[in-house]
Amino acid sequence: MNPRKPKVLVLVIFAVLVAALPAAAQSEEGITEDPALYAVGALGASNLYTSYFLLGTLADGYATAAYTAQFADELARDVIGLNESSIEVLEQLLRESSLAGADKALVEDMITAHELLVDQAWGLLAYVEDSSNTEQWFRYRRQAWELISVLLDIQ
Repeated sequence: MNPRKPKVLVLVIFAVLVAALPAAAQSEEGITEDPALYAVGALGASNLYTSYFLLGTLADGYATAAYTAQFADELARDVIGLNESSIEVLEQLLRESSLAGADKALVEDMITAHELLVDQAWGLLAYVEDSSNTEQWFRYRRQAWELISVLLDIQ
């Protein structure tokens, strides 16, 4: 079964990313002078943070029987699709732009964080199928938070 990929979100993210080209210049205060690239970063950070906590809430809801297996499966697949779409447009940004230095490294780290969230969601699906199967879920959950907390500068 393939995860669902909402096409409207892909188009919106792509439009924002296209507007972000070329690479942003940083002022002395560290504020991005390219508002489109700043928006990409802000929206990406929001997506990482909310996806991480949505997966945790979904797992808790399923574990306590507040959510059915069908609901957990569908929502986890939505998270997979949304994060895979984010990966695709971020990879396209890397291929089609002149991002360099810290901007390029940040986009690469955002891709890695999205990949970890996808892996975590697949771990949740494995848990929904077999409640004794938690290893993948916890491994990728820890790795995702380690990277997301660094990217968002959360202590």
